[in-house]
Amino acid sequence: MSKETTLTARERLVINLREARRMNTSPVVEAQLDAALDAWGDLPPTSLQECPGCGKVGLPERIMDHDCRSRSTR
Repeated sequence: MSKETTLTARERLVINLREARRMNTSPVVEAQLDAALDAWGDLPPTSLQECPGCGKVGLPERIMDHDCRSRSTR
């Protein structure tokens, strides 16, 4: 899988919360996981960032890891 298609931290978090809820057998834990998923849903969206080198726009963690054209011309 390329770096461009890897999951963000937010995507990994919600996947893990949903999986934990699915595997859970305790009503108390289920309530806590539901609350965590609700809190995740209330988070503001991640702002997009622009690469200062090439101008590509994307999520900060993806911009930090992308193959910037300006790096290869230095």
